[in-house]
Amino acid sequence: MNKIIEKRSAGGIVYRNGQVLTLNVTKHNEIVFPKGTIEPNEAPEQTAIREILEETGYHVKVIKLIGTNDYNFTENNQDYHKTVTYFLCQLVDENEQPHPTLEQYEQDEGFENLWLDVDEAKQKLTYQQAKDLLEKALKLLD
Repeated sequence: MNKIIEKRSAGGIVYRNGQVLTLNVTKHNEIVFPKGTIEPNEAPEQTAIREILEETGYHVKVIKLIGTNDYNFTENNQDYHKTVTYFLCQLVDENEQPHPTLEQYEQDEGFENLWLDVDEAKQKLTYQQAKDLLEKALKLLD
């Protein structure tokens, strides 16, 4: 049996005026929060800020830790266990015009920014873990 490889990522829930920033991954028909792999010598907060900027084009700052999601997946006959740390974030500039710098695979998968009202996000997010994270994030806002 394959050894399970551990992967660590970080991302964020960007909140603005009753809306959250999600990614519409058109190729897979998924609505998700921006996230990505933690680089060597990078803190999870730094990863969240960098990945949100790369994937959505928005500069953000971290407000609070929301929590983590864990899941297993298989890719190319290799088993992985992934831990994703999520942070509550806010825009640095409300009027910023986003300029994502998507990697080729992200362009191929059709990443699109999608601001959703909180109630709409609760319905449209693809994964239950993301919906649970959104609930935790909303409690932090109170």
